[in-house]
Amino acid sequence: MMLIRLQLTNFRNFQQLEFLPFEGFTVVSGPNGSGKSNLLESIYYLGTGYSYRQMHDENLVRWGADFFSIRGEVRQGIRQPLPYRLESAYQKAARRKIFKINGKRDLPGKGAAYLPVVIFSPQDLLLIQGPPGLRRRFLDMVVTQVWPQHAVDINYYKGVLLQRNKLLRQGSGIASQMEPWDEQLIAAGSRIIDRRLSVLSRLLGSGRRIYEILGGSGVLTGTYVSQVFPSGEELERADEACCRELFRNALKNARSLDERLKVTTLGPHRDDLRFFLNGHDARFYCSQGEQRLIALSLKIGQSRIIAEERQLEPLVLLDDVFSELDEKRRSQVLNEFCAFRQVIATTADYSGDYADKCQLTTSIVSLHVRSL
Repeated sequence: MMLIRLQLTNFRNFQQLEFLPFEGFTVVSGPNGSGKSNLLESIYYLGTGYSYRQMHDENLVRWGADFFSIRGEVRQGIRQPLPYRLESAYQKAARRKIFKINGKRDLPGKGAAYLPVVIFSPQDLLLIQGPPGLRRRFLDMVVTQVWPQHAVDINYYKGVLLQRNKLLRQGSGIASQMEPWDEQLIAAGSRIIDRRLSVLSRLLGSGRRIYEILGGSGVLTGTYVSQVFPSGEELERADEACCRELFRNALKNARSLDERLKVTTLGPHRDDLRFFLNGHDARFYCSQGEQRLIALSLKIGQSRIIAEERQLEPLVLLDDVFSELDEKRRSQVLNEFCAFRQVIATTADYSGDYADKCQLTTSIVSLHVRSL
């Protein structure tokens, strides 16, 4: 898989920008504050439908503008005659996000099927330290990169959840109206949980091995946390049918609480992931260095799962990651990705050898690295 063209309009500090990434290893070099991370953020946004640095899309619009657009051309294989054309735009006044594939409207999350990206950045610590929503979003992104249908189920589930919560806010006399929404919520939610469990199991297995290779001390484990599974023991035998039955029982038991609070209190929208080192919760008992290494191991595991399942390598983005790693682990990360078809990295100052150079702005250049 390869991104062959990127065009930005009013995204962050870029009024207009065209970027033609090289095949192989590209370094985007420039002083701090020049927009290097913004460039990688736009690629990530195109491939996932959201930013890894900012929760609100309106903050991505260039100051003084009322919209932004990101256009990209992607070729997934040498036999593909024409590239896929992806476009993501946000209109500030209407607070509306638009995503298109070859000119046709689609869900923003579907970009993961055409442009699977893996980002390594200083924000990776939030995968361990941050709120549950960030971990759910990360896992759902990996699942969508493997099974694009997951984006459709996530969007459908959100719509049903919205209607169920709206009904709960109406108060008494809603029992007969609630059942159809419950069944739809259970159907979509059980598929979401089942896929999450499948991918998380593989992610943890791969991440555990990588953590050892990177020199981490201790055994990395993790678990899926959900009120759908009251004891947690059901996780070992959970499949879609099991998830459906447990979700139905959990919703039934939580009905009185939902009606009192006027919101759906359990389901995949409330679930979380926990990571452990030697059985201790990584959020509280690991140093920041250990947390960073856990996140790095999971991200490398993500890239391997995509490569295995999709039979294509993801686009790897390295956002100032070298400044956060020691020399040994920096070399290990580079060795992991040096054979990938396309890697784009940012750095404030690159002094190594390169085969080609392109001036992107007055202060940013892209360099085609000859060797690592």
